[in-house]
Amino acid sequence: MATNEQALDQVPPLEKELDEASIMSSLARLQEVHISLRNLRETIPKVMDSVLVDPLSPDQLHSNFSQAANGAAQAIKHFTQLMEDSGTKEVMERAKESRTENGEGITGWKVIEHEDWLDVKQEDGNDDVDKEEEGTAEAGDALGLKDVNEALDKFRSAHVGLEASLIEDSRMVTLHLPLPAQINFQIQLNTTPEGPNNYSVDSKDKSKLHRAILEAIRTRPRPNDLNDLLEMLASYLDIKSRPCVKCSRLLDRNAQFPIIRSRKRTKQPDGRFASQWLALHAACN
Repeated sequence: MATNEQALDQVPPLEKELDEASIMSSLARLQEVHISLRNLRETIPKVMDSVLVDPLSPDQLHSNFSQAANGAAQAIKHFTQLMEDSGTKEVMERAKESRTENGEGITGWKVIEHEDWLDVKQEDGNDDVDKEEEGTAEAGDALGLKDVNEALDKFRSAHVGLEASLIEDSRMVTLHLPLPAQINFQIQLNTTPEGPNNYSVDSKDKSKLHRAILEAIRTRPRPNDLNDLLEMLASYLDIKSRPCVKCSRLLDRNAQFPIIRSRKRTKQPDGRFASQWLALHAACN
């Protein structure tokens, strides 16, 4: 009968060499695990806060507590699924193997001391636009209503549950983000079909949070790309639950949500690019 040490020796080792895309994918996975874990620390305080605030009625108290409890359950479920995922297990196993082989000099560190640990400097400086998006990044060619409808069809297919439609007479796109965001965006297309792409964004909601979001959208780096704009707006669906990628907190010192959205593009092992919209506080940007 083989001993435990012999059995371990028979386990096939992980591949030693990782290309840059695989390394970045692993770092992104660790970042997601880190944020999910930080969110768990807020579950009990949020549940307690839901019953400490004076409700308008018993029904309101029940509703507040139910929402907080459901939110806590979802946070725990998300973290559990993340840790049980094969991709996470592979990253953790590789890290364990690396520590076993080269464990000297490894010390603990705080994310606030290395806030740029996942920042990647693009070598070519062109935001890594892949071939599928080259046609949408140009600002000189105006999109006709047919092109806009095709862009909306593609968007709705990728974001089931989000309501996006085109009002042809006024050349306006409406996008509704349901609860918990509850935001109604209005995208005004350029007034003349022959003109260059020009998309201004407004909202029926005029709260302080919505005004801050609109200001962040106005300063987006690719103002003439409709597909990019739609994806950016969709990323605000979890505005009230996704913490800042820099400080890992949901609210900053001024009790503000992470309203800034920064697109991170990484090259996958198959050569394609994957986009992720990172959330940032204005102070962390």
